[in-house]
Amino acid sequence: MKQQLSTATNYGEACEMLRSGYVKHVRLNWNVGSDEFFRIASDWCDTGAKIKKDGDSFIISVKGFPIPRQH
Repeated sequence: MKQQLSTATNYGEACEMLRSGYVKHVRLNWNVGSDEFFRIASDWCDTGAKIKKDGDSFIISVKGFPIPRQH
């Protein structure tokens, strides 16, 4: 089964998708500047995410991301 790939048009949207726990792969579909790229890398790669280049854009992938337990 192919993983769902969502597309974000800005950093906030990408974070929201990744934090939701439902989205595992997000295409960063805007012109990511180097400062922003490093911010994304430091925010997300510390949690085990991977970033790969795909054509003109980047895809950030999280795996085994803990979904908060429902009380």
